[in-house]
Amino acid sequence: MQRRASCRLASVVVLIVLTALLGASAQKSGTPKYDRSTEVKVKGVVDEVKGPAADGTIHITLKTDKEALDVSVAPEKFMKEMEITLAKGDSLEITGSKVVTAEGSSVLLAREIGRNGDTMMMRDEKGAPVWVGWPK
Repeated sequence: MQRRASCRLASVVVLIVLTALLGASAQKSGTPKYDRSTEVKVKGVVDEVKGPAADGTIHITLKTDKEALDVSVAPEKFMKEMEITLAKGDSLEITGSKVVTAEGSSVLLAREIGRNGDTMMMRDEKGAPVWVGWPK
């Protein structure tokens, strides 16, 4: 009886450790989360349109007067469905969260993109993607 309890306890400990490791791995490899405390508004010109990335997201390089920013816009399918196109040379004003990826590089997660007086919403006021639940 004692031995069975020891085996059961060992199994529980192994399960807890594996769960913790899998959770840390998923968190590290997951997409960055929008953080309202790092929200900025930047103006610049699109230097490059990239994508879709491995996760299907379109990125742009935005040249501001201070730096070149990697901007994560939205999934390609969502942008096509909403007829959103971005091209090199577009002048944009972007509100977004500047976050660090698991790889250690910084990316701006776009919430709003302004162009020629039009505003395109990529995320709601809390930073939740508007494409969640969108048909795949």
